[in-house]
Amino acid sequence: MSTYIVGLAMTAGVLLAIWLHFYPSRGNVALYLTSGVQFALIPALTAIVIFAGLRRWVMLAVAFLASAALVYTQVPLLVPADAPDGERFRVVSANLLFGGADIDALEQIVASADADLVSLQEVTPQALQRIRNGTIPRQLPHEFAEPAAYATGTALFSKEPLTDTSVVPDTALRNLQARTDLPGAPGTQVFAMHPAAPLWSNKDHWFHDMGVLAGHLAALLQGRVLAIGDFNSTWNHATYRKLLTNGLADGTDLAGAGYLPTYPTDKQIGNHPLVAIDRIIVRGFVTTSMDTHHLPGSDHRALVVSLVAS
Repeated sequence: MSTYIVGLAMTAGVLLAIWLHFYPSRGNVALYLTSGVQFALIPALTAIVIFAGLRRWVMLAVAFLASAALVYTQVPLLVPADAPDGERFRVVSANLLFGGADIDALEQIVASADADLVSLQEVTPQALQRIRNGTIPRQLPHEFAEPAAYATGTALFSKEPLTDTSVVPDTALRNLQARTDLPGAPGTQVFAMHPAAPLWSNKDHWFHDMGVLAGHLAALLQGRVLAIGDFNSTWNHATYRKLLTNGLADGTDLAGAGYLPTYPTDKQIGNHPLVAIDRIIVRGFVTTSMDTHHLPGSDHRALVVSLVAS
């Protein structure tokens, strides 16, 4: 009987995970649990094994259907979209953790990727000066930066000129917008994204910023869009998926990159992040691959994305 109860508990956990995926929860516990919905695949498999072993066929069917529904929520991240012919190029995103990340390591990541565009978050004035004194401006000479103390500064670096630059209004952190030419995609609207984090003590800023950004992106009715950064959100947050309107798509979905965790890397588990909150949203592009790289001094892995204009 105790094994049967364990199976019931595992199935209940799977049903909870499905609910968390679809429902835009506002509670602290629910928000944090939603980041780990993909881990519910473990109790899903456990429940199936338990009920099969006990020959509880009705509950086995329930567990199987619940597991199938959970898998359905994650399948988009595993199936790549067809990519057209065209010049591949790469973009990079990195959170500098209050400006304290290793700039030399960042330079190596950017140079190895031969990036056309770089989005940086948590850019302090001191960190920006270190970047300007290094190799990144030689590779990407065009800059739009709004440095600030702690976590509020952001910057864009580009191979091609950045025009129509602005800060997305009414957000807690600086979310930057500009227009630039990317391979096969002239005049692309690009964003360096960093909505406020859903802090346990104050999650309202996250909901506010995500709502502002959703409205801002929805207003971009035409043209190519590339928005990359620390979204402080995962695929499983329904609030994040509300950003995906008017042809905007999640890059992990298009690349079929699967579970690609980037945060945190500064805790006791070290460089073994658990949640995928560094993301890219595009329109008019197909992401062909995504990878992450350790960035010493940061609590995030850097994100490197390969794309082609569609």
